[in-house]
Amino acid sequence: MVAYTPSTTFILNLSAGNLNQDFGTVHIQSDSATGWVLLVRSTQGGALYHGTQPVSVPYTLTVDGLQVGSLAGGDDVTALTASTLTCPPPAGCTLPVRATALIHDLAGKPAGSYSDTLVFTLINQ
Repeated sequence: MVAYTPSTTFILNLSAGNLNQDFGTVHIQSDSATGWVLLVRSTQGGALYHGTQPVSVPYTLTVDGLQVGSLAGGDDVTALTASTLTCPPPAGCTLPVRATALIHDLAGKPAGSYSDTLVFTLINQ
């Protein structure tokens, strides 16, 4: 089982910087004795897109403090494996998901709502 709960707000602030902000939590629970892999995919290719303007802000993602590879291709990327984290059955674990948008990527961008959708997949090995 995998369940992602996004944060209610993620504020892009040019003056304050945007390092390592809360992006939600992911709860994983696997009963596989041979391990698992947690994958993540960004439907917007690792960028937050403005709701009404044709602009975007790229970001990097971490899950439980470990940086995920590039989401730019829109493909599934390995976020964690059983070898990097143990989530004992049946309880599993809830992990922080954080994002970083660099200040120079925010410069000149219009105010407003930006969004992306993350899709997490847990694969038993």
